[in-house]
Amino acid sequence: MILWFVRILALVFLIWFILPIFKGYFNHGNRLGIAMCLFVLLFLTNTWLFELTKNFCYSYPLLKILWNGCKFALIAFFIYAIVITITMIIASMIKPKPNATAITLGIRAEEHGPSDLLKGRISATKRYLEQNTDTVAILSGGKCKKDFVEEAQCMYDELSKMGVDKNRLIIEDKALSTHENILFSQRIIDTQNKQKNLAIITDRFHQLRARLIVKKLGIKSHVGAVNSSTSFLYIPTYYVREWIALPYEVLFRVRPHR
Repeated sequence: MILWFVRILALVFLIWFILPIFKGYFNHGNRLGIAMCLFVLLFLTNTWLFELTKNFCYSYPLLKILWNGCKFALIAFFIYAIVITITMIIASMIKPKPNATAITLGIRAEEHGPSDLLKGRISATKRYLEQNTDTVAILSGGKCKKDFVEEAQCMYDELSKMGVDKNRLIIEDKALSTHENILFSQRIIDTQNKQKNLAIITDRFHQLRARLIVKKLGIKSHVGAVNSSTSFLYIPTYYVREWIALPYEVLFRVRPHR
């Protein structure tokens, strides 16, 4: 009974990871998610194949060590995924100080306007500015490979159409990564002497990595999260993507100079 439940759950998630591909979203989150689901469906819950492979490995000392090593690695990864996901949720719950300077992190701008994820961040920016009338928003994002226009310009155009005061919007259109989003935006804050406290506007899954980058940059300001509404379609793909992006950020990103 439990095996059938796991199989059904894996199948549901497999479909959930595949669907964003039809919207043009195919990244490390999709790839890892699809691989995990196929592993569960084709091997982990396939009792006959699982037992056959286990018995074969246990027949040879080196393969037995490899089998047990893989088993512990899978358990460790499962624990890591749970812990990091909980930490991501906690980071998204930290509120900004009143009238903190907003930094809206860009994401894909499509041919006919903002992508689904960017629409959410635009709406969150408008809402934040309405609730905090004495601050500004730095719209950060350049033109990446899949963009048709600078992400910052796309956000600026959409917010202007919504009636947001253009004097409260600052364009930062050079950043090509989350690291550069925050680095270049902080330079604007320093240069223009804006409010030092920060409100990071992005999706919930993205808040932890943004906070980590702020810390790596040595920014001492209070950092709060303003969460955009993430389309249900993309939730597993982007949470799994962060499982990869966060350790990469810690281990391999060079700390930039402010």
